[in-house]
Amino acid sequence: MTSGGNVHQPGVDDTDVDLELDFDIEDLLHPDEQRRFRRLCIDTSAEELAQMIDVVGIHLDHVRANAGPSTDLETAELVADAATRLLAFSNDFDRRERTLVRGAVEYFILNDDASDDLEDVLGFDDDARVLNSVLDRIGRAELKVRLPG
Repeated sequence: MTSGGNVHQPGVDDTDVDLELDFDIEDLLHPDEQRRFRRLCIDTSAEELAQMIDVVGIHLDHVRANAGPSTDLETAELVADAATRLLAFSNDFDRRERTLVRGAVEYFILNDDASDDLEDVLGFDDDARVLNSVLDRIGRAELKVRLPG
């Protein structure tokens, strides 16, 4: 439990967990994105968050190696860059912000989220929306992903 509300515990069905967010994700994210994001928002330390920089890099390498003709590598690279730059500030975040950042980064790492990242031409757009929503919430809008096109 964070100071502002409940967080999902691994192994618990997300329908049983009410992550109390102090911003309205219903207006920003589609229902599938909301459920996945809430499930991935777990309490984490600044040290654990900083270690996720390597995980983002490994995931981007995986995307590059497995990209198909429909994979939007440009957006994947933009999301990975924004996430990496955000994670570099992990010591600056309070507990609530670390929980949100963790959820957004974990969402990017999932291949099977609202849109299949490797198979759908818009596969990384949902990842960008989730990350951008968190960036707005924590006051880091300068890191937002600007989608191509």
